[in-house]
Amino acid sequence: MTALLDILGSPPGLGLLPADRCARVLGLSCVTVSARAGHHAPELIWHAPDDHLGTLLEDLQYTLGEGPTLDCIQQGRALCIPDLAAMGAARWPLFLPEALQIPVRATFAFPLGIGAVQLGAFAGYRTTPGPLTLQQQRDTQAFTNTVTFLPLAMLPGADPHHDAPTDLATLHRAEIHQATGMLSIREDVPLDQAPLLLRSRAYTLSRPILDVARHLLRAAPRGTGSTHAYRRGGGQQYAGYGPWSVGCR
Repeated sequence: MTALLDILGSPPGLGLLPADRCARVLGLSCVTVSARAGHHAPELIWHAPDDHLGTLLEDLQYTLGEGPTLDCIQQGRALCIPDLAAMGAARWPLFLPEALQIPVRATFAFPLGIGAVQLGAFAGYRTTPGPLTLQQQRDTQAFTNTVTFLPLAMLPGADPHHDAPTDLATLHRAEIHQATGMLSIREDVPLDQAPLLLRSRAYTLSRPILDVARHLLRAAPRGTGSTHAYRRGGGQQYAGYGPWSVGCR
């Protein structure tokens, strides 16, 4: 882990650190970092480029409003569940059955914060059950200690001189935010209520919210310069939408 953290450079940039290699060092299938976004849902800002599992699980939590990353940020403490199948459904009645179907069997989340100020969370997932070894726990602590301050620098607009692909200023959920704005106009609802419509649609269709957002954007008329032309209740119909696990390998 020490050798990996040296990649961060000076000034450090989390985008320089390969998430897939970090996951292998920690004995995990995938790892992510999410930044707290005020009263809104956390923003996923770091993951491996080809990580379908981690992004799917984070987006699932974004849709359902429950799960390890959200609890970790809200409560400001680490959350280690080495066997999700042995966990009761009372804590996450919506997230747990979906996560097990994907499937994921172990989850670990660690807060990134300064005192009582929570900046985000570092989360790891594994498709097999089991706890972290003592060395993996130490490596996790070294990682969180090093990257705690980085989410602030990675948020859009934090530093206009940073290169977007390097510091991940181009957000994973950019299309979700675009679709949210479109829905706000189309349904004539406040912008802070539009995400609820998108999440509800994703949950009803049992589809990843990013897929639903992309579909809505594709269905919007082109060349009009305004989403007002996208009539209420119009657009293409959804068809053939399967379980959340579609596309996850």
